[in-house]
Amino acid sequence: MTLKKNKRQNIFRFLYIGGTIVAIMIIGLLNHDIETLKEIIPQINKKYLGIALISLMVFWLSDALLLKQVTGYIYGKQKFYKSLKIGIMGLYYGALTPFASGGQPMQVVYMRREGIPTGTSTSIVTVKFIVYELSLCLLYIIAMLAKGNFFYENYHHVFWLTTVGFILNLIAVTFISMVMLNRAVTEKIVHGFIRFLSKIKIIRKREKRTLKVDTLIDDFFISSTYIKNGMSRFFISIIISVINLAFLFAIPYFIYRAFGLNNESFILIFTLQAFLFLAVSFVPLPGAVGASEGGFYIFFSKFFGSIPVFMPMIIWRFLTYYLILLVGSLIVVITEMRHIHRLKKERKEKRFKIEKI
Repeated sequence: MTLKKNKRQNIFRFLYIGGTIVAIMIIGLLNHDIETLKEIIPQINKKYLGIALISLMVFWLSDALLLKQVTGYIYGKQKFYKSLKIGIMGLYYGALTPFASGGQPMQVVYMRREGIPTGTSTSIVTVKFIVYELSLCLLYIIAMLAKGNFFYENYHHVFWLTTVGFILNLIAVTFISMVMLNRAVTEKIVHGFIRFLSKIKIIRKREKRTLKVDTLIDDFFISSTYIKNGMSRFFISIIISVINLAFLFAIPYFIYRAFGLNNESFILIFTLQAFLFLAVSFVPLPGAVGASEGGFYIFFSKFFGSIPVFMPMIIWRFLTYYLILLVGSLIVVITEMRHIHRLKKERKEKRFKIEKI
């Protein structure tokens, strides 16, 4: 996908996201007494809001640390600020696309600009994706062991949505593992499955789908060699990724405490956020807009008592989603401006050399 085409698509995505945010704000304000909201705002504990913001910063920084660490053992040392920039841009493009599918391709584009070959940068983001999938599955299992019974009893219908999210992630992990263990057998199984889906008219353009899957298998297979040759570093990557997701999942608890509440445990709020994350992970909308806000209402409304849950939901969504759109768009604009300036400078120098000859 070209950057120009991506920019056009991003305009439409921004309009959609912006329209959804406005609609949510209007619905929230119409359903709550504005005077009550005005009374609650000054009472919010700024210390816990600050901790929530720090948790978000650690989430961004640990994501960059993970990218730097994976880049280190696949390509070579990279300065942390470059990993942070590319990491935030990945989160930004992921926030703009369904299933966060745009983050990794755009990271490959920007890493290539930093001098990392396309094949190598593809391996970097692929290994990072494998680490992320394993970490997410691990946290889900821990959350299920800790509060699975509570979740099933109180959120029976949503429980199955979360289970579907976990299964989808588990399928990805299983597929990756199969590629690593036996690439040839995996290709035969997948090709047979594609032929079956094509015969029953579920998918079209079988050759195109097969080519895409083969490319994906190639990426995973190449990346698996880096994992096999550095298992200790790979496990360190998983630890960093688990910490990364843990700080993201901790944010609702600090927002909960910011409203002067302390009846519920950190473990409960943390695990419910993990379940919510998985429940909306397969919603085919940019940033799961709408589904995430609705999910927050379903999962956390009972914990805030008389406090309108609209307010903590907006704070949570601002920190975990809207803020990355603001910061990410700023970084992307500055990066693009510098890139255009560099290209103009290079063309000017090239013309000067030609004229001199």
